[in-house]
Amino acid sequence: MNQDPLPKPLPYHLMEQMRRAIIAGRLPAGVPLREQALQIEYGCSRAPIREALRLLERRGLVTHEPRHGFRVREASATEIQQIYQVRALLEKQVVLGLLGRVTQNLIAELRAANATVKTHRAAGDVERYIEANTAFHAVLRSHAPNEPLGRALDVVYEMAEPMRQALLRRSLPTSPAAEQHDDIIRLLEADRVVEAAEAMDRHVFTGMPVALRGIALARGANDRRDSAD
Repeated sequence: MNQDPLPKPLPYHLMEQMRRAIIAGRLPAGVPLREQALQIEYGCSRAPIREALRLLERRGLVTHEPRHGFRVREASATEIQQIYQVRALLEKQVVLGLLGRVTQNLIAELRAANATVKTHRAAGDVERYIEANTAFHAVLRSHAPNEPLGRALDVVYEMAEPMRQALLRRSLPTSPAAEQHDDIIRLLEADRVVEAAEAMDRHVFTGMPVALRGIALARGANDRRDSAD
């Protein structure tokens, strides 16, 4: 007999609601997260709100300072560089894990996943594009299982998600990711795994200059708004 899934505990439900708001930009980087205001918005007591904020802090989406409370993480240029450096290192290691494991099934799955990336890019659907892009990288991980590596990548993806959403809302039509995926697939099909790993490293770093320009523009806009207040 089919049963409806059990509802999530309230702190996890609240965490998901706030996570979506952060990723979509409804709660922008740097904005304070006042517990009293969140209580009113979500119609619940302070305890589950505080636990939800702690969960978001562990995911790297919010920060906390004693006596100042929680706020949406505002990444510095240095932190953005660090995120890209760590992700490039991890993604390269995923591909190196495919040494001796490249199969026709892997190539077929990668091509199908990348076709979906291209479809959503053409449609201008940022959310589905990111899901498809993540699915492409997940195919690589599934053919070279490495749980510690996968867990580390999950954390990096989560920290970068609001930034990716904001950048792609401006630059999705010109994203070169799908074509770079094609290059990686061709190298893997030729069993040139080490070269594919180097291509993956370059692929990840492609986005860093765009991210750094984006944060500079956002800070300039914030400075102009503050000076006008």
